[in-house]
Amino acid sequence: MPNLKVDTSPGLTILVVDDDREIRELLIQLLSGEGYNPIAAEGGEEMFAQLAAVRVDLILLDVMLSGRDGFELCRQLRADPAMPPIIMVTAKDDEIDRVVGLELGADDYIVKPFAKRELLARIKAVMRRAKQVQFLSPRSPGVIRFAGWQFHPTRMELVDPDDTVIPLSQSETDLLLVFVQHPQIPLSRERLLDLTKGRHSTPFDRSIDTHVSRLRRKLRDSARHPEIIKTAWGAGYVFTKSLELG
Repeated sequence: MPNLKVDTSPGLTILVVDDDREIRELLIQLLSGEGYNPIAAEGGEEMFAQLAAVRVDLILLDVMLSGRDGFELCRQLRADPAMPPIIMVTAKDDEIDRVVGLELGADDYIVKPFAKRELLARIKAVMRRAKQVQFLSPRSPGVIRFAGWQFHPTRMELVDPDDTVIPLSQSETDLLLVFVQHPQIPLSRERLLDLTKGRHSTPFDRSIDTHVSRLRRKLRDSARHPEIIKTAWGAGYVFTKSLELG
């Protein structure tokens, strides 16, 4: 992927979904001060109304909402591949919450209480990845073929050998794009995290494993005996197939 300079702040609209009025107001004030255009929703119904009325670039989605919680809303959002990237916000520093959010298609997560700089860094990283996929250079392939599959990065889609279209989340698109750009080369979890999310991992960050698991399922790649994305023991993962670009 080319090293693009992309606009990740001024004018971008961020939808803050949180049922705590004080937190909503605090986030709106913070984001406004950084040049974003924040809008707010108290819950799912108001969130979908905002999405229908306004072009939203990113959603900050709280997990612990009254009514439909953030996990259920994330599942509904990800049923539509046209929906914007999602950062899940959770008050629980619990790995299972992070894994569930990523399994449902969230692009990243952040744990309350968080520092202003951490939130802004995660927003910029997610938006940068989204823009890079959206604005691939003309020299980049419009479709990548391997093992009977077609991968359309700009459309965020896979097409299986039977011509069934399979939508991908932003994170799944980012990860598969990294794999096809490094075919047959073992990539560590740390390297994959750096290439897809623009940040280094911690010893307890297993989000890449979750994304790989999701991507394998969409590629119908056996979890026990994968053939497309294999586990390179002690090294990470390796994309094994040869590519045909066109």
